[in-house]
Amino acid sequence: MPDNEIYQNAVDLINNANSVLLTTHIRPDGDACGCVRAMMEIIRQLGKKAQPLFMSPLAAWYESLFDEKPAILGNDVEPVQLSQTYRDVDLIIIVDTDSTVQLPGFAEWLPNCGKKILVIDHHITGDDLADVKLLDTEAAAAGEIIFDLIKFANWDITEHIAESIFIALSTDTGWFKFGNTDSRIFHTAAELIDAGARPNVIYRLLYQSFTPSRLYLMTRMLDHLELHADGRIATQYILRKDFDETGASGPDTENLIDECQRIESVEVAVLFTELADAGFRCSLRSKGKVDVRKIAQKYGGGGHTLASGVNLEGPLEAAIGSIVDEITHQLG
Repeated sequence: MPDNEIYQNAVDLINNANSVLLTTHIRPDGDACGCVRAMMEIIRQLGKKAQPLFMSPLAAWYESLFDEKPAILGNDVEPVQLSQTYRDVDLIIIVDTDSTVQLPGFAEWLPNCGKKILVIDHHITGDDLADVKLLDTEAAAAGEIIFDLIKFANWDITEHIAESIFIALSTDTGWFKFGNTDSRIFHTAAELIDAGARPNVIYRLLYQSFTPSRLYLMTRMLDHLELHADGRIATQYILRKDFDETGASGPDTENLIDECQRIESVEVAVLFTELADAGFRCSLRSKGKVDVRKIAQKYGGGGHTLASGVNLEGPLEAAIGSIVDEITHQLG
């Protein structure tokens, strides 16, 4: 956990800034989106300008958190336009990652951008992108670190901030059911509820607002389910044509990997999603016997012990075979 000096350094960066750019990793999840929104609210509460920029489109349920549709790098702003578009920015806050591979088209701009950089992250792996880094690898979500920062600085926790951080905590803990759910999470969640977060409303937003296209995509994924190693490994895949034929989009894949973890024998679930360049995004989830972070790191990815991801080249059969072999080796 960061010490008070590091927290004070982070507060000083924010207090000394007039205009802040906020961003997070590609394929933003609930922790990423909740953190960006919470920090936006804080920055604006302090009378400063806050501008969000995402590396890829948001799922509809996360996009609805923002009053205005946030800018997307590559869609609304090209990488070559960063210096001009954000010339007035004097602080960049990056949440839920410290990895260059998670910031495609943005990380290349950072070394010579002339801006101060604050990173707020809970992942073990990182590339030291920041002037000040709030790192707490024991935190279940980056949202926990932001909550601690707010408490340290004595900033007000408004209803919107409480909601944002609750989204961060609840999604990164699988609605408080993953192994990273500890007493710290529940104490923080209780304070957020007291500050105005409404779990029933948040649950409806996150898990009961899907489109029919998402459900059709899930059925395609389940049609591709295959069990390996006496049922201890489950692999699934989604092809580009599955998106085209169901009308679903990339953000609709969030948490679909969790479905096959309902199978009692499954220790590790793997989902391969075909990318536009014919490669595959490989998402891995473990119930505890396998450290999937080690597997992802071996191929250039990263994440957590129980949840990680990596991009792999095709063909699909070879990618599946390699990952299944890695998991089997750890299972013994």
